[in-house]
Amino acid sequence: MQFRSAAVFYNIRKTSVAPLAQEVRDYLAQKGLAVRVITSLDELAEHPVDLLVSMGGDGTMLCCARAAAPLHIPIFGINCGTLGFLAACEKNDFKNSLQQLLDGKCALNERFMLQTRLLDQDGQVQEFLAFNDCVLRAAEPRSFLTQAAFNGIKIPSYFGDGVIVSTPTGSTAYSLAAGGPIIEPEVDVLLVTPICPHTLNQRPLILPGNATLTLAPTFKQETSRALASIDGQINLSLPPGAKLEITRSPVRAKLLCPKERGFFSILNRKLNWGNR
Repeated sequence: MQFRSAAVFYNIRKTSVAPLAQEVRDYLAQKGLAVRVITSLDELAEHPVDLLVSMGGDGTMLCCARAAAPLHIPIFGINCGTLGFLAACEKNDFKNSLQQLLDGKCALNERFMLQTRLLDQDGQVQEFLAFNDCVLRAAEPRSFLTQAAFNGIKIPSYFGDGVIVSTPTGSTAYSLAAGGPIIEPEVDVLLVTPICPHTLNQRPLILPGNATLTLAPTFKQETSRALASIDGQINLSLPPGAKLEITRSPVRAKLLCPKERGFFSILNRKLNWGNR
């Protein structure tokens, strides 16, 4: 891939990243790209670019993925956070890694995303894009019943603290902490992981990627409410009688990464997978 323009994004609340973002901008400009530093992802739609550089942790990458995927803009992540599971490189190695990118030595990985539709009793519909997961939970700490359907056919309900529906990428996030399996990112599936289920026989469920999962929360008390959390960053209060429809999004996130920084390598280095 050849890049003529780029945007370097960082979280404006993390002021310590600002000088490094300027260094990245200057480096890319020296290589002949038209580059600007941005602190609002809304600018991408107004002024499209060939490349988005995400500077921050995994949370910043999640924001960038939701903004860039509908615009078909590839993302190169520079880890300035703690874990940096989704990043292409660490901040102290950004020049070498960006040079690999400009030399055409990086892989382009397209990642599955979720499309979540919130439907209320009045027929109103809201749609949201998720890179990692959509979590259904109670607004207050309590267990509740969730009616579920797979492609319109009723399946056994969930009773517990909630349900996580994740992409393969999101399988190493909240779902993994809740006891879900690790899924290689290119596998075309939905992962459904119950949160603290009140039974020993309710375990994570893997569904086809083109499936539609419908979740409808119900409570004993009329004043109780459910929340839907998109990537842990967008939180929605569900009105009574509302339900969620979750399926694969038609758009995919495009992540750029040096070839030696593959999924299993990162799994081992960041989460100690396979270590003895």
